[in-house]
Amino acid sequence: MPKAYILINCESGYESLIAKSIKSIDNVLTCSIVYGAYDIIVEIIFDTLKQLEYIIKKRIRKISKIQFTMTLIPFEFELK
Repeated sequence: MPKAYILINCESGYESLIAKSIKSIDNVLTCSIVYGAYDIIVEIIFDTLKQLEYIIKKRIRKISKIQFTMTLIPFEFELK
């Protein structure tokens, strides 16, 4: 099953509240508050790109105090 990482910036002080909301979303594997350029990193699984779009647009980005998201979809390859 494909997975994606979502990097989130939010208003300062709301990281824990946002992480708690994200953890309740189906398909979320991990949700971590981090230090650095982003505030929260989320790992999710999805079946189709349409499902991924729904999770990001209708579930995650609708959470109050989220300012910015960046989605990364990893791919597998062999090193030779």
